[in-house]
Amino acid sequence: MRERWVWIVAVASGVLVVLLAWTFAKLQNPTDAVGLEVAAPSLPKLDAALVQAGHRVYQAQGCALCHAVAGEGNPRLPLDGVADRLDAQGLRNWALATGPAATALSARAVRMKESYQELPEADLQALVVWLQTLRRGESAR
Repeated sequence: MRERWVWIVAVASGVLVVLLAWTFAKLQNPTDAVGLEVAAPSLPKLDAALVQAGHRVYQAQGCALCHAVAGEGNPRLPLDGVADRLDAQGLRNWALATGPAATALSARAVRMKESYQELPEADLQALVVWLQTLRRGESAR
């Protein structure tokens, strides 16, 4: 009898571990978790100098403390493929925690992003342009 309970608990634990791993993997990309397919916005030809300036803003602001790009930075919140999900205004909203992003983000994330509202407009625009280059399977660095 005891051996049967041990076996049941072991199987149940294994199933639980698999389900939790799957759930956490889906939480890494909430858009995919709910099954939404968002068409990639068409992008104008992006200025290479502006893209590089945007990457410098990302580095200078320490965005890698919370985000990762191409496996570099905090893997909890990867930005790879973000341009496939959001247009320029959406990227701006998420970077500044404004618009719909303000209610979707945690209060802590909103507080952390408040300082980005003080960025010069040119820096913010460059950051958004750089984020527009982050597509699935591509790395813009």
